[in-house]
Amino acid sequence: MPPKKLTLVLEPEPEPTLQSTANMGSIRMTDESLTVLTQSYNPVSFTTEGMMKSGGMFYKISEKDIRILKKLGQGASSIVHKGFFTQKNKFVAVKKINVFERETRHQMLNDLKALCDSANAVPGLVSFYGAYHVPESGQISIVLEYVDGGSLADVLQKVGKIPENVLSKMTSKILTALSYLHREKHMVHRDIKPANILMSLSGEPKITDFGISAFIDSTLAQCNTFLGTVTYMSPERINNAAYSFPSDIWSLGLALVELATGQYPFDATEGPLQLMIHVLQEDPPLPPAGQFSEEFRDFVRVCLAKEPHRRPPADALLKHPWIAKFANDPVDLKAFMRCCHNPYDKLDEIAVVFAFNYYALLDGGPAKVADLAPLYSKQSTLRYDGDSAVGSSSIISKLSSVATMHAGFKVTHQLDDVQCQPLGADGSALVNVSGRLVTPAAGALPQHYNEVFVLSQFQPGEYYVAHQVLRLCK
Repeated sequence: MPPKKLTLVLEPEPEPTLQSTANMGSIRMTDESLTVLTQSYNPVSFTTEGMMKSGGMFYKISEKDIRILKKLGQGASSIVHKGFFTQKNKFVAVKKINVFERETRHQMLNDLKALCDSANAVPGLVSFYGAYHVPESGQISIVLEYVDGGSLADVLQKVGKIPENVLSKMTSKILTALSYLHREKHMVHRDIKPANILMSLSGEPKITDFGISAFIDSTLAQCNTFLGTVTYMSPERINNAAYSFPSDIWSLGLALVELATGQYPFDATEGPLQLMIHVLQEDPPLPPAGQFSEEFRDFVRVCLAKEPHRRPPADALLKHPWIAKFANDPVDLKAFMRCCHNPYDKLDEIAVVFAFNYYALLDGGPAKVADLAPLYSKQSTLRYDGDSAVGSSSIISKLSSVATMHAGFKVTHQLDDVQCQPLGADGSALVNVSGRLVTPAAGALPQHYNEVFVLSQFQPGEYYVAHQVLRLCK
């Protein structure tokens, strides 16, 4: 059972009254709970230890499980950070949302409804690991899969245009995710665009940002709300008419033209109103004949049909000749995504994984310290607060005595910061760790320390500790 701490519970939202305000009218607070009222969702409770859905499903994850590393970006409704999930030994994206703002709260609930019921194996969707409440800041933190290649908008900036065979392979995977969202989740994304399709360095596209998505009761139901990015909005939405899943197909078709040609196909320089007129009155923009295959032009043509009922659903588009044309093409999406590889980002990740695993083993006692032996060579050196050791066996002997002493007093390492910088073309790096030695003894203050590691490579991707210096801060 989750701990009984500050919770956020969702209940049917009352009609607004004169006493309510834009931000606080649907929140009730007591000393022990914070209750958010909504018309659309079943109860979801957030504690500092995780999130519980109605039906008893508990996602256990807390602030202490996540080490925030750096800010990735900021939108209208959230701030996204890169973090390290210590229990899973993996990098994650942490979306921080202010729960006291009604609009951002609604977008958070959309994200949760879209992702937390989805199996992590659903191709083309970011994985959801959990969410937790941070009472001091009034924020909910949603922990998601970290997708390391950036968005398709980022990819486009690097390459200028995406080759047609690469784009077909990507589109096949995107359509699989859209088919799941439409058929299984009954969800209209409403904001499909290059910036909302992430790419992993392994070549896997992932749809993200479900904040303005709409959930409808059946595949025959329709939406009426005017939300989304106007640049990718379908004609029926611009006309403020009822719309449904075909509006996402229009957005995808427009995004594909942009990704293939390197530029947005309509004139957007005259402002949103004139852009909407272009979309409504001009013929759908097709990739130029002679530069692209007729199969691709036809694929875009059916996606950009002005009448929504003429746009095929996502699962039907998976059978389109353009998708089939490149199904057996030898192009490697992983090789293509090397354009987004940043060796410094990878070095930072190596440093973080190394540091957290190193101290986890050191805190595991003398029996675990032996597992650190492969990190050292015969030439490795250690200076531990004045003491010196050279060579793997001597260093492990010293670390074993440290681990024995720490185990006797139940001392553990708490990491505050991990910094990394490259040292040269050979791939070596300097890792600087700041942290505290913490003991549960009553009245004992934490002992701050700073430790520096020089990591060198045996061969590309395989590191050992060449030099190591620890200094206890007095």
